[in-house]
Amino acid sequence: MDVIEYSLGTQQKAEVYINRLFAYLLDPKQPHRMNAEFLRAFLTGLPETCGFEEDIHDLSDVVVNEQVQLTKQADGETVSSGFVDLAVQVPNEWFLLVELKFAAEDTQTEFYRQEVTHIDGVPKDDYESGGYYLYLHQADRPDANDPEFSNWTWTAFVESVLTTFIAENAPQYPQRTVVQLHDFADDIRSITGMSDPTDNVDEKIELYLDHYDAIADVTATFETQWETFSHNWPARLSDRLETANQGSIRSENEYHVRFECANDAVGDWWFRSTSPDWGMLFKHGWWRSTDDLTDVLHERPDNRNDARIGFHHRLENDREQALRDNTLTLYFRNMGANDQSFNDAVADHFDTRADDIETALPEAASVTGNKRNMIAAEYDIAPDEHDDFFAAYVTALQRGFSELVAENPALITILDDIYTEAVADVYGTEIRMPSSQ
Repeated sequence: MDVIEYSLGTQQKAEVYINRLFAYLLDPKQPHRMNAEFLRAFLTGLPETCGFEEDIHDLSDVVVNEQVQLTKQADGETVSSGFVDLAVQVPNEWFLLVELKFAAEDTQTEFYRQEVTHIDGVPKDDYESGGYYLYLHQADRPDANDPEFSNWTWTAFVESVLTTFIAENAPQYPQRTVVQLHDFADDIRSITGMSDPTDNVDEKIELYLDHYDAIADVTATFETQWETFSHNWPARLSDRLETANQGSIRSENEYHVRFECANDAVGDWWFRSTSPDWGMLFKHGWWRSTDDLTDVLHERPDNRNDARIGFHHRLENDREQALRDNTLTLYFRNMGANDQSFNDAVADHFDTRADDIETALPEAASVTGNKRNMIAAEYDIAPDEHDDFFAAYVTALQRGFSELVAENPALITILDDIYTEAVADVYGTEIRMPSSQ
């Protein structure tokens, strides 16, 4: 698709064009010369409820298609079928199904998630890492019928992803691509009845060009420091905790630190930085192979048969919140890559113990009601009180770990019980948490 002629015409025709252009812009293989950058911005900006947790640094194998056939098959025969508006897939790894709505009501999401067995002829079970579902709709329309579809409004997408992407990246792309991005945003606003944004994008672009050299220099410097921090925060956090006499480092390598808390009641913890986005903090014993549940892990096995829970902070996804609002959010997560049966069991046991969990939470934390990120705690990042932003970030992280873990055996004991009970329910195996000795 070298050229897309784009005009509104009738609303139905406009919706088809928008869907078509959306797939074109997201697809790294198309000649818009954005490579995977717009797709990466889209995936990074997905609402938290989507639970998207895949590594998107390398998207060389990604496939983006519109109007993808979804089928329910039995005994090799198609029983029923439908077409989802947009599918983003990494074969054998993960998929994201996106239903795009402007006016019509939802009639398909329950079928897409609950009954479909094949995506474009490929069994759902072939995707080993995860499946994600997004319902993109107008703000005044009902949410998706299926509760596992994450709801996102066109307004939120335009304001949080599309407009920001245009303002920050337009100067580096061909004029035709920039025009297409602007038209895409304008026509979404027209169809959905959105008002024009208060910020003038053209003025921002002109200002960006006037100060390009200075912006490029400071941006490159910060990006280098941010990349370094995304890998070394475990070492910095464990050093700070050790200095505060909250425990000691048991082992350390480039991406993992095993930290023994001074309070034996909360055990040993892993700090993991293998992803530039997902900063993981989890108890030794909260990640196990489902092939042998006595096998305690700190990284994914090759066959991806595992069950895990843990805390995390999102370095890339929440970066704007950290830089603009000086706020760090720590989440307790029921991991999306788990088997659905295990996720459901964890959620059920969590809900049963909700009152006890609320009592054990520090003031900064709360139960979210979300089945993936089940607890969220916010902490201030105070750069003015430290040598630099990153030292302030680590201090906020230390406070969160202290309040939620090191000084909170009551909460950790409850979460231990939830994990062991879920394992027993799903896998029929009684397990015990390992001692810190």
